[in-house]
Amino acid sequence: MGEAMSDNCKVVFSGELQPGFEHQQVLEAFSKKFGVSREKAGKLLAADKDVVLKGGLDEARATKYQGVLEKLGLVVRIDIVEPQIDSSTLALEPIETPDDESTVVMNPSELAASLNNCPKCGSSNVEDGACKDCGIILEKFLNFQARQEEEDEDEWQAKPENPYTSPKAELVEPVEGELNEPQGVPTGNAVSWLAKGWSHFKQNPFAWILALVVWFLLAMVVSLIPLLGGIVVNLLTPIITAGFIIGCRAQDDGDDFSVGHLFAGFSTNTGQLVLVGVIYFGVMILVTVVLMGSFFGLVGMQAMDAQDPEMMVSMLASPGLIGAILLGTLLFIPVMMAYLFAPALVALDDLKAIEAMKMSFSGCLKNLLPFTVYGLLAMIMLIVASIPFGLGLLIVLPVLTASIYAAYRDIYYY
Repeated sequence: MGEAMSDNCKVVFSGELQPGFEHQQVLEAFSKKFGVSREKAGKLLAADKDVVLKGGLDEARATKYQGVLEKLGLVVRIDIVEPQIDSSTLALEPIETPDDESTVVMNPSELAASLNNCPKCGSSNVEDGACKDCGIILEKFLNFQARQEEEDEDEWQAKPENPYTSPKAELVEPVEGELNEPQGVPTGNAVSWLAKGWSHFKQNPFAWILALVVWFLLAMVVSLIPLLGGIVVNLLTPIITAGFIIGCRAQDDGDDFSVGHLFAGFSTNTGQLVLVGVIYFGVMILVTVVLMGSFFGLVGMQAMDAQDPEMMVSMLASPGLIGAILLGTLLFIPVMMAYLFAPALVALDDLKAIEAMKMSFSGCLKNLLPFTVYGLLAMIMLIVASIPFGLGLLIVLPVLTASIYAAYRDIYYY
């Protein structure tokens, strides 16, 4: 009962916008953030009286909603609803039936594994826990349904409000939604990913730079450990990356990025993040072995026998060496495709390491053109950032990291 009594806050829109915000700008941002139609968002923003956007919140969640909405440009306030006690309410014990003993409640993970048909579209084309027709991840969809049913039950049990009060426009949780099978996006979205990355960085540039410097120094110290240093850094990298990604989501939720987010991955599905690092490191070793074997097989033995410097130079430009480099590149790209979104999918969506890497590879495969453009732009940014003694990397690296989060949201949430 104490918990229910604390959920007595509601977020109310006054009908006004923050100074400096235009109506169309706020409408677009509000519609995208909360997944409502532009028509519904337009009617809401056009209201000339108080509108309850979200009720039944505790103080912390209400404050979180207020921060998000104010950043979008709305003037909102938090109202406290005084609880009403109905002395006629009876507390009745539930009646048990013989059927209760044989009832088995399956959690969404078990239920998803037992389904042969998609719970959303009914298709039988279900493979690896995902519907190949409508694109949903079964477990995530069932979790989402369970949350909705709980919310509907809470609303059904709540006492009806006065019909003459201001209208409500219940909002979903910011940044939350259903994880879907990856979609292909327009090539131009590569630019918007970088723009979004810059937006994350400029909200708190000092914290981003400080977090990057701390990680750089930590990686240098760990790398000094003989034999194990490089391995440990490779295993830590997915955890640290997940921390930056968690910080990006916190910003989308209305919070600030902090240096503490650097270590947030250590408390979020850490074992699977380490496994991502193990798989990545192991595959990269195999790629390196294949590359070195190809190099020595094609030009290595001749180069070792050659004593003439001119001959050695010609060897470096030989088709054999070029072929070895191309082979290494062809092997390296799929590994990076499987790795790119894996930390985000593990940390934010609670996927297993192998499943996350498969989904990451699929997401990149469906967006080869956008990532080609993204890669070229990122390369140019890194080259320019390296010119002034590498100081520009303190800005570019955080922007690129945040842009990966933007791409993840664009590709997997729609």
